[in-house]
Amino acid sequence: MKSSHLFILFILLFLGVMVWTEYHLPKQFIWTPTFSRYDKQPFGCAVFDDVLSLSMPKGYSLSKETFYQISTNDTTSRRAILVVAQDIDLRQVDVAAVMRLVERGNKLILVASSFSSLLCDTLGFGVSYSYFNPSSLKRQASSMLLTRDTLQWVGDSTYTSQVYSFYSQLCAGFFVKSDSTFQMLANNRLTRREEIASHMLEMAKDSTGSKKRIVRRDSIDGSTTRSGAVVLSRKTGEGEIILVSTPLLFTNYGMLDGHNAAFLFRVLSTAKDLPLVRTEAYSVTAQGEQSPFRYFLSRPPLRWALYLTVIVSLLFMAFTARRRQRAIPVVRPPANKRLEFVQLIGTLYFQKKDYSDLVRKKFIFFAETLRKSLQINVENVDDDAWLAAKIATKTGMEEEAIHRFFVRIRPVLQEEFNVSEGQMRELIDEMNKIINHLKSI
Repeated sequence: MKSSHLFILFILLFLGVMVWTEYHLPKQFIWTPTFSRYDKQPFGCAVFDDVLSLSMPKGYSLSKETFYQISTNDTTSRRAILVVAQDIDLRQVDVAAVMRLVERGNKLILVASSFSSLLCDTLGFGVSYSYFNPSSLKRQASSMLLTRDTLQWVGDSTYTSQVYSFYSQLCAGFFVKSDSTFQMLANNRLTRREEIASHMLEMAKDSTGSKKRIVRRDSIDGSTTRSGAVVLSRKTGEGEIILVSTPLLFTNYGMLDGHNAAFLFRVLSTAKDLPLVRTEAYSVTAQGEQSPFRYFLSRPPLRWALYLTVIVSLLFMAFTARRRQRAIPVVRPPANKRLEFVQLIGTLYFQKKDYSDLVRKKFIFFAETLRKSLQINVENVDDDAWLAAKIATKTGMEEEAIHRFFVRIRPVLQEEFNVSEGQMRELIDEMNKIINHLKSI
């Protein structure tokens, strides 16, 4: 077996071992929040979207349009619009579009750990800063203490009060202040009062902004419950805005976290009477449009098709990389076509019955042969007797016969006489006879 074949077999064996190992390795989770419709990791939204598409009574769909695009493309339909992201950064045009959508009777559910200051100032609320640390979540999940934060649904016209427990890293954010027009739907019961107090002391400044105002502890205690809110609702015009500070719960993990998924449906039930649209225009994955390869990798059949294409390409390159000997073409010597050409020309003249012209063409060849061999010009008509004597001396032929030949052919050469076929043969034979005698010398 050739070395190249052994190399290819080694590559195939190596690829087979890699595929088998990759297939049987335990799957590792990626804890990076993406909120992508294609991400099946804990903090993606593939499972979240699939469950909602089957659960929402008025329908569920996905979009990439911004609030401005939604408000301008359809000004009559009423719907519920859901946004789930780590940070909802809205500009002036987006905030204006939000207010227009709510005024028309739409419901907006904004789920994020931080909001743009423009939106906070417009609606009159503030949210604490929270940073998600996957390492802390793993340590808390593996701890024997199993400490969790408690989110309480405080109760509304539809649902009674209910308590849900989550890891603190998933619900660290909360609203530290809110306008009186907001209604609190859920709060974090275990939010540390010292953390809320510290945040409120930083926000409480005098009119000059130079010194912090001392806030009494009893006044802080009185606002603790409201400051730990994680779900707020505000009626505006004919619509409603729902603010949620726990975006990591609105993911695959939150949807599959046992009975705690009921917390998500309580929030989303505020829009059960309208078709729900989740827009990815403000998520990280929407800002960088997915490439075709990323879409291929997100679908197992397409992903394996891509892998097989790469493997086949590598095998093709390995098979064709070795040097190949080109076939050496057989070079045949050029064929002598002179005789065929002469026969063709002679046949054309013979078919035209122009015997005199054929005799003249033959005489040109005859004169050139004598000029090269004897250095005499037989086309000179001044003295045929001298020419006959010269040729007879060189060839050994009879001088009288050669002289008679020149006398017979001169009228034909001067186009004064036409010959028949028989005469043509006799004249050509005479010329061939003299040439043959020259070759025999």
